[in-house]
Amino acid sequence: MLTILFHGTSGCGKDTQLEYLQKDYGFENIGTGDMFRKLYEQKDPDAIIAHEYWNRGEFVPNDLVYKMFPKWLKQFDPNKNWAFVSTVRDAGQIPMFDALLESTGRTLDRFVHFKLSEETAIERMSLRWICPECGASYHEKFKKEDVKGICNNCGAQLIQREDDKPGKISNRLKEYNRTIEPILEEYRNRGILLEIDAAPSIEEIHNTLIKELGL
Repeated sequence: MLTILFHGTSGCGKDTQLEYLQKDYGFENIGTGDMFRKLYEQKDPDAIIAHEYWNRGEFVPNDLVYKMFPKWLKQFDPNKNWAFVSTVRDAGQIPMFDALLESTGRTLDRFVHFKLSEETAIERMSLRWICPECGASYHEKFKKEDVKGICNNCGAQLIQREDDKPGKISNRLKEYNRTIEPILEEYRNRGILLEIDAAPSIEEIHNTLIKELGL
């Protein structure tokens, strides 16, 4: 089974690309954001602590993230392709992620990095909306809901995440820029780094991704 790790600054469209992989190729979409939100809804004590960091627009400490992951992975089919989303946010998490995969009998096949300018990232993030009930995401420019402000899937009122507001966007981008280069260097040295320009249209990015992954 294929195991891929997607990474890129918020607003790069990685979640949208994973939706295509889920729909067309049966991938399991395994993300830290979903893990924090879903386990928080389930009143998991570690997720409650993680939510405090998340809500301030800060990254959750490594030890806490990987304390939660074994619980989260039990919810996914081990016989499908797995696509992880931003589960390595700094170099210190790389050996932790390696150990997590080893515990499931997997190794990482590709690290896919979506490249996007800071200016474009800020524009995209400030126009994002999410459904607080089912977690669906929308964008005023690229992925509009059918009825403004209403989720297509469940009819709930859309909201903007606290960390998608201007001040917190800036904090997130600073932290991202600080941590990304050592990560890229490690996976480049392993020969599994795939960098994709996230500026084109969703369809263009998808076509490039499928070609590069050999799907």
